[in-house]
Amino acid sequence: MKKTLKRWIIGISLLGMAVMAAGCASQIPEIDPALLESKKSILVITGPEISDPVKNTLQSTLLEWREQKQTSFEWMQNASALTEEQLDHVRTRPYDMILVAGHELVRNVLPEAGKVPERNWLLLDDVIDRQAFAVSEQNISLKLVTEEQLQAEWDEWVRQQLVSGRNIEWVTTSAYPIPSEWAPSEEAEYISLADAEGWFSQLQYQVQANRPSWIAVYAPLEAAQLQRLNSLRVPVMNLASTRIELQWPGILTSVRDMLEQGRWQPGIQPYTNAEIKFITKRE
Repeated sequence: MKKTLKRWIIGISLLGMAVMAAGCASQIPEIDPALLESKKSILVITGPEISDPVKNTLQSTLLEWREQKQTSFEWMQNASALTEEQLDHVRTRPYDMILVAGHELVRNVLPEAGKVPERNWLLLDDVIDRQAFAVSEQNISLKLVTEEQLQAEWDEWVRQQLVSGRNIEWVTTSAYPIPSEWAPSEEAEYISLADAEGWFSQLQYQVQANRPSWIAVYAPLEAAQLQRLNSLRVPVMNLASTRIELQWPGILTSVRDMLEQGRWQPGIQPYTNAEIKFITKRE
């Protein structure tokens, strides 16, 4: 009898605790939708050429953002393009920004990004391509090195040669005219167009006549063309071989500012000095 009574008491106690728990659960407030909306999210897509040190920087920064800034992220690595399935995935996620890095990947993603206008795409080109691009979509921001930036990078070297009285024989193509500050139109005899018929014979004549201190290459040339220049026994300065290294701390600082402040700049955007480093070979 005592055991039966004890079981009843325990059962009633457990039932009472369950009722209390149910009552408490019903009083838990729902999460404010505005709070959910305030959390930022980012999708990072990188190409196969991204180095391991850069991957480590990205990973540590994204984890730090998640822990300290409550920023959620996803990361697609070693991508060369986006499939329709991946584009559908992008459409179903409320990303505040999609960050794409890698030259070939950027070129392949650029036309696809316009198909997902509800997401902001930040594309980072890591090669000085020097092609003319037009970005009219308001959801796409393409960061690259402009011709003006390339000219500014070499301006001091060119002016030093001119001030020192060292003549420069310029080799370029019709698509890449020499800046007028470096070679005024009246100095056309110091310029050779490598896409013109008989250009090398003309260059040989000009080198003999002008006796330049340098042959400066301004347009991207083929390896065989560069080899012919070296046969002229004049030092060659290849401005077109300039490369860049993305400075990820500076880039990620800019991305963080855009996420937090809602600053979005569509179209072609030159890199800032904090976001790239020029790699040049100078004598």
